[in-house]
Amino acid sequence: MKKAKRILILSNECLSKSTSNGRTLSNFLVDYPKECLAQFSVQSVQPNFERCDRYFCVTDKDALNALIKGKRVGRIIKPAADGTSKPTPPRTIKRTAWTMLMRDLVWSTGRWKKGGFWKFVEDFRPEVLLLQAGDCAFMFSLARKLSKKHKIPLVIYNSEAYYFKTHDYFLGKGFAHWMYPIFRRRFCHNYRKTMKQTSYLIYNCSELKKDYDKCFDVPSQVLYTATQMTPRTKPSERKIPKVAYLGKMELLRHRTLIELAEMLGKLDKNCRLEVYGKLPAQEAVDEMKACKYLNLHGLVDYDEVKKIMCDSDILVHAESFDDFYRMDSKYAFSTKIADTLACGTCFFCYVPEELACSRYLAENDAAYLASNADEALRTLKLLLEQPEMRGRYFDRAQALAVQNHCADANAARFFEILNTVTYRG
Repeated sequence: MKKAKRILILSNECLSKSTSNGRTLSNFLVDYPKECLAQFSVQSVQPNFERCDRYFCVTDKDALNALIKGKRVGRIIKPAADGTSKPTPPRTIKRTAWTMLMRDLVWSTGRWKKGGFWKFVEDFRPEVLLLQAGDCAFMFSLARKLSKKHKIPLVIYNSEAYYFKTHDYFLGKGFAHWMYPIFRRRFCHNYRKTMKQTSYLIYNCSELKKDYDKCFDVPSQVLYTATQMTPRTKPSERKIPKVAYLGKMELLRHRTLIELAEMLGKLDKNCRLEVYGKLPAQEAVDEMKACKYLNLHGLVDYDEVKKIMCDSDILVHAESFDDFYRMDSKYAFSTKIADTLACGTCFFCYVPEELACSRYLAENDAAYLASNADEALRTLKLLLEQPEMRGRYFDRAQALAVQNHCADANAARFFEILNTVTYRG
């Protein structure tokens, strides 16, 4: 193996086993020498010290205090005696175009860098920058400036389509809504400038790569979310099947889950949809609790997630069918898809057919798919009444998991990209 270069990661969330974005990068860095990794992040939730032991965090509140009070902010995150660390406080201000614009202006002053950030970077002496793309213009600006300052290549991992969102995806009202064009103009301006400095782009799905490649002449490839899940060893023998959903419930997904739960109840009054994940707004929680065929469990840690996935008889993935979210989620590609394919449990996907995840599964014939209520009801009826049909896609799902989602293979490709990329000055 080639000598590993020192990689400085810039992202909103730190490498972690407990967050989807943190876990995605962690899986790409399997076996990467952790002494060659360092990370700057805005949020710190259970850092993965198995992958990296150099973390520097500056929160939004820190950046504001640096600007207003002149405080020296930022902290190096180290594990406590039990191997964990104190998480950063959750965001309390609602995301709108206005608050995000103000946030970006605060960060863009650079006052927060005086509290140890430069020393952190200079002590590490990075040879490559890796940016996990989000919707913060200041992160693109920071990556671009660091690349120029140290004359090192910039690689971007992008699983988002913010550059294409001409609509206000924050769903702001009044003044906040009218500020969206300004927020977007600032973001797109920084994005375009950063593309001129970027050496390589990695996308999480082919739909995203295809559309970005039309806009930017930067070498790129698709690297699907990786998984280390192993297939279940034997089928369940329970009479009433366990049907589970694990994931986010925002963006009106909860209504699709309620719809599926009602279908299950119509087919078998003893069957329930078991839902796990971070609870959404109280109104959505109340709606789900009002459905007697849906059991709401809340958030569980990733180790428990893997157990539930392998213990279930049917795993459901759902997206909203609301017109706005159908448009907004065009490139939706859940990080859970890799784990679901690999675990061997029957996979049923109820999403609009035009979404990236639906097209991917359809093209590879790797899961049960439904894009309307009639198809969903027929599919659930089949899976409940004919248990032997739950294994129909097992072989194809396993083959796809090995082909596109193997953690070792994807980590090897990730290593190759990071260690062969050259500076684009």
